[in-house]
Amino acid sequence: MRLRLPQKFEVWRRFASEIAIIVIGVLIALYAQQFVEDRGDRARADSAIAALRHEVAQIDFYANETEITAPCVLAQIEAIQRKLASGERGLLPRYSDTTSFVLRMPHRPWADTAWQSVSASDTLRRLEPTIDLNLSSMYGQATDQAERVMRSDGWVDDLGVLAVMMPSGESERIRLIGVTEHLRGIVQSIDLSAGQMRDSIAAAGLLASKSWLDKELSESGTVKFCRAHALPLGKLRPAVAANAD
Repeated sequence: MRLRLPQKFEVWRRFASEIAIIVIGVLIALYAQQFVEDRGDRARADSAIAALRHEVAQIDFYANETEITAPCVLAQIEAIQRKLASGERGLLPRYSDTTSFVLRMPHRPWADTAWQSVSASDTLRRLEPTIDLNLSSMYGQATDQAERVMRSDGWVDDLGVLAVMMPSGESERIRLIGVTEHLRGIVQSIDLSAGQMRDSIAAAGLLASKSWLDKELSESGTVKFCRAHALPLGKLRPAVAANAD
């Protein structure tokens, strides 16, 4: 004899079964949605980190260029100082037919756009904490480098007048000698900081490849200028991968 369940129990059993099916369906949908969102987040994070790696490679190039051309820039400054100190009336040569600049030095943006993006989203700290630690130090110095370059622009512009006229008075000649001393200090500061930045990049494991750097340096306008005028170029010291803590 087959037992028959009470009608009310049968209704509740069917209801519970339907609820279970609905709950399982919702859970599957939520899991699928989370999976898609996670993949999207990872793709966006990968894209942001790729942009950061490209930006760091550019900064690595700027730092290399700075270290290599620093002796050349200092030699140009010393030549201007000698000219001013001698009191000679001859004009200083322009380094370009289209400008009145008499000093050629690298002018780079030291940008931090990609860094600001990953920092704002906390992407790098979650995915690459060691890289984040070292790049925090490096990008702080990059901001200082950009400010130094901006300050140097005004002094380079001041010296540009020497391509069209020499100072007629003693006070102006002394002022321009002071300008060259300011520039000397800026160039030395940028050079020192560039080496420290390369150390931080090395510690983060993000140094650009030598072949790529060699290609970029061969196309640097300042490097070409220094070679064309037989001005001294520096040598890179090996970057030291020291921790930034």
